[in-house]
Amino acid sequence: MNELPIDLEFLQKRKMIPIKIAELSYKDEEAAIKYLRIWGEKKMAITVLFDELTVALNQ
Repeated sequence: MNELPIDLEFLQKRKMIPIKIAELSYKDEEAAIKYLRIWGEKKMAITVLFDELTVALNQ
């Protein structure tokens, strides 16, 4: 089998966070900076941060 020690979905979310922050920066600069700080300081779990960014982008 070709199983990774880390969940592939988790890795995809982690990869997409900076892209989502960049997209958000065009809609709401202050929110993008807030999430960039949260991501950089590791103050929120990856899945939670990904979900919050997704919601922010869909507003």
